[in-house]
Amino acid sequence: MSPAAGGRPRDPAIDAAVLAATVRLLHEDGYGGLALEKVAAVAGTSKAAVRRRWPQRQRLVIDALASVLVVPPAPDNGCTRCDLHQSVRLLAEVLHERLPAGVLAPLISDCSADPELHEYLLRSLVQPGRAAAAVAVRRAVERGDLQPDVDPELFVDLLASVVYRRALFGEAPVDASAARALVDLLLRGVAVDFDRLVFISRQPAEQRHLHH
Repeated sequence: MSPAAGGRPRDPAIDAAVLAATVRLLHEDGYGGLALEKVAAVAGTSKAAVRRRWPQRQRLVIDALASVLVVPPAPDNGCTRCDLHQSVRLLAEVLHERLPAGVLAPLISDCSADPELHEYLLRSLVQPGRAAAAVAVRRAVERGDLQPDVDPELFVDLLASVVYRRALFGEAPVDASAARALVDLLLRGVAVDFDRLVFISRQPAEQRHLHH
């Protein structure tokens, strides 16, 4: 978050109220209809106080969206196929259930001309979810389930691109069935033994480690 002007101490209660008000109004009015006057009124503060904390409207929106995201731990089910299914579903849940609909695309567009803002958006909203999925891919490489030259970042980009495309274009979210189809399509290309991964994923959780 941006520091308060002139070294004025930040009031965490006001910050939290402004972020909560912003999330609520993004749900109600959308990105284009978000008015700082209304944010201030709902938060019980002044527009000047909001401006002091967030001189850029885009940073306010980014911080508000980040406040409702819960960064999950990297899935670790002892099952590569299960971990990747879960990674895709968690990302879809974040984009479709936690973030207000129709906000991400215009926000990205609004930040695109400012490299610093664009980087802040990626760091706040995109990287945390990707990082958890990348850990799951690295584990799969380390246990010998994926080919050793698989690039975890690129593999996650392939998984995430479908989820983000649907979110940005307002399409249906990636449900459990679509997540399985997506993961299996990629695993057939990079798995050392795809049939073995399918076999492991169908075993009871307590028995999966016996097959590694």
